[in-house]
Amino acid sequence: MSSQETFFYTGNEKAREKAILVGTVLSGQEREEEEDNLRELSMLARTAGAKVLGSVLQSRQSPDVSTFIGSGKVEEVKQLCLDREANLILFDHDLSPVQARNIEKQTGINVADRTELILDIFALRARSKQARLQVELAQLEYLRPRLRRMWEHLSRQAGGIGSRGPGETQIEVDRRRLGEKVTYLRRELEHLAKISETKAKKRRQEAYTVALVGYTNVGKSTLMKALTGSDVFVEDALFATLDATTRRLTLGDSEELLITDTVGFIRKLPHHLVESFKATLSEVREADLLLHIADLSSPAMERQIAAVDEVLGDMDVDPASALRLFNKSDEAEEGRANWALRHWPGSLAISAKAGEGLDDLRGELLSRRRKSFRETFLRVPMGMERLSAVIYRDCEVLDVSYDELGAIYHLRLPELVLGKLLAEGVQHCPEGQTEGEGAEA
Repeated sequence: MSSQETFFYTGNEKAREKAILVGTVLSGQEREEEEDNLRELSMLARTAGAKVLGSVLQSRQSPDVSTFIGSGKVEEVKQLCLDREANLILFDHDLSPVQARNIEKQTGINVADRTELILDIFALRARSKQARLQVELAQLEYLRPRLRRMWEHLSRQAGGIGSRGPGETQIEVDRRRLGEKVTYLRRELEHLAKISETKAKKRRQEAYTVALVGYTNVGKSTLMKALTGSDVFVEDALFATLDATTRRLTLGDSEELLITDTVGFIRKLPHHLVESFKATLSEVREADLLLHIADLSSPAMERQIAAVDEVLGDMDVDPASALRLFNKSDEAEEGRANWALRHWPGSLAISAKAGEGLDDLRGELLSRRRKSFRETFLRVPMGMERLSAVIYRDCEVLDVSYDELGAIYHLRLPELVLGKLLAEGVQHCPEGQTEGEGAEA
């Protein structure tokens, strides 16, 4: 049985996979980093429904071409699997189709790598049509070079003209069908992406928009729920949220903004997955402000921040433009919050769960929202005094004066409010010029 038939399918008999984890410290890599990766791989495995029975960690200069870890280490892993009755070997590094095939032949045990595992979790968690299509496309792109491994058991031993086996024929059929399916999925996602981008742009026109980004399971959804009081799904698990969720947040007396929760990032996030989810992550590119949430209690926090910054860079988003929030300050060791705030000036330490620091965050959001306003002079003509109430409600009034044509307001206001006022008949008034001054000019 190929590893493509060993997806975990939570809720099914196959959810009872018993796994041995395999990590490799390569040249130039710190052992501590790979130990963190293995702990994360263990969490990923449990999220997918597998039971982790043990792990193996080795050091080597470079991957073995045939088996990644070398034949001797493969035998060691095989024996560990037999001793603990494991039926799955999970590699922290991505394996080539040849490497996976060779390891399965040598051990007789199913093999999966980190990318395969993450894709499977995304498939389990996807809820919306767009998320499901995105995951399916990423899975097919991952599967494309691995078809031969899946069908090798149907191929003939003999070679040469006239000896084309059913396995090879099936590979060609599957490749053609896979290519057709990929083309279809891309067309569907392009259509959905246009709809998503239109909605995102409309939201940005309607209000100041904020997007939450961060490593998976750092508390983004918990923060969104704490700020907005909404019923967003919260779970202490990796990739609890895949679909972007937007809620309205009221600041001050009546000033509002829109806040969007996005999919969590992770180290070694599969390239196909990043490409597929770019439509969902358009919320990140279109937002007026990014809140980059980090887990202050995690010993791997700095590496997690770097992983998120790398993905943002891949999306042509400047990581430095984000406001960093160090969450779970109540769970972090003493002094760590002060260290983080010194290391990342301008950031904030909060606890979304305990409610600590949220008032400071609301104040910062309100300040940034106001700074994003446009400053201008508008004249409200005589007879349209009802619009003055709208101005005082939705704008920051810096000054007001009067002439025979009406009231002249010096305002700081959002572009959307400006457009609505102009549509109602309010007029631009260059530099607050009064009617008398205009006549003299």
